[in-house]
Amino acid sequence: MRLADLRPGMEHMNFRVRVMKLNEARKVKTYSGLEHTLVEGEVADDSGNVSVTVWNEKIAELEGIEIGDLVEMKNCFITSFRGIIQINVGRDSGIIKVG
Repeated sequence: MRLADLRPGMEHMNFRVRVMKLNEARKVKTYSGLEHTLVEGEVADDSGNVSVTVWNEKIAELEGIEIGDLVEMKNCFITSFRGIIQINVGRDSGIIKVG
């Protein structure tokens, strides 16, 4: 699946992408009052760039991953926030550095 073909609502998506940007972890509160930790960033393939959000315990899988690294992202889900497509790495997802 190419990043340019992503649509909100897609689930169980797998990608091989290059890490372009990773921000520092930050805490957010949902409308229901739950607190989460997330890392936002950007990944790219030959079709374009897409925002990525890594949630809570999955942030630990970013250890050792740097800008420019090639990674495999498994079992991700796609959302749209303020009209911007995002790949979400959640509880059932995974990230592995491959190059």
